[in-house]
Amino acid sequence: MVGSVALSLLGCIGLVMGMFMPGEWKPFESGAATGKSVVADMKKKSETASNQLKEIIDRPTYPGTNALSHRVFVSRTLLFLPKDKEPVQSLNESLVTSDGINVSWKIQNGFDLEDPSVADRDDDSDGFSNKEEFDKGSNPNDSSSSPSRWVKVKILGVDTNSLGIGLSGKSADRYTLRFQLNAKKKDFDVVIGDRLWLMATSKGLEVSKNEADSLKAKEIGGCPHAIPIVVKEYHEDKGRRMDVKTKTENDYDDSYVELERKDGISNSFKILLDDRGKSRGVSWAVGDIRLISSVPGEGEMGPYRVGQTFSYAGKEFLIRSATTNKVSLWMKPDGEEVSILPTTP
Repeated sequence: MVGSVALSLLGCIGLVMGMFMPGEWKPFESGAATGKSVVADMKKKSETASNQLKEIIDRPTYPGTNALSHRVFVSRTLLFLPKDKEPVQSLNESLVTSDGINVSWKIQNGFDLEDPSVADRDDDSDGFSNKEEFDKGSNPNDSSSSPSRWVKVKILGVDTNSLGIGLSGKSADRYTLRFQLNAKKKDFDVVIGDRLWLMATSKGLEVSKNEADSLKAKEIGGCPHAIPIVVKEYHEDKGRRMDVKTKTENDYDDSYVELERKDGISNSFKILLDDRGKSRGVSWAVGDIRLISSVPGEGEMGPYRVGQTFSYAGKEFLIRSATTNKVSLWMKPDGEEVSILPTTP
């Protein structure tokens, strides 16, 4: 009778512990005759179970450097650990989600990795989307930490007009420069030391030796930027040389006039004599460049020209080159190169 009652009591204790006590549970051994009292045996097994439970509770949990390195299985009544530990694969924070934002950046700034609206939102209401803040390394949760305003600038339109300059002839100390714009040619005689202003307008090309003319053209909107050049030097290089194809000696004349451009594109250019009607000079972009800013209250910007410097957002920007797909700017005095892309890439 006493044995039956003890066994029933032991079963109840085991059931209760299985329901409420998580951990790695080892079943009791069968109650074979050992010469010990049933109560002592139960007490010993109870202490063993309590120690096991304490060990499980004291184990560190995630997050932490000593976190469990294996999975935990849970049932309605039991919590137990598998004998063989299974490694847990950590999140690769270098991955980039489909919106182009780095996983670790989203975690750092408290964004939901599964939220598709994160990139387009402006959580700090500073006028820049979270994607723009990610691209420029600013804080998306702090309105005082924002990218430069030029991030909001895009290409509205670029005219592809170009100005060709060649050397059509020379006589004593005078040299004839040939300018070509929109299939129209204009010859202009110069000497070493001359300074010219080249103005590409809707009416064609104007060449002047007076800076005041270029300023006037800019004021009336005829030319937003005149290209200043200096006729720097003449280099003579002519004689006879062997033609590798015909194996004969022929006369050659690779003499050239050196022009120095004096605007933002400060550089020297060689203008060689035309060879059998083919220009051996340079070609410069002179088309109007129009930009547009999505910053409230700004809108369209320009027109500008390659080589021109303009002010924006407290910075000076030099236009180095321009195509319909990209306008390259040089930020001064930072020395940072800025690429402006179309409104619809």
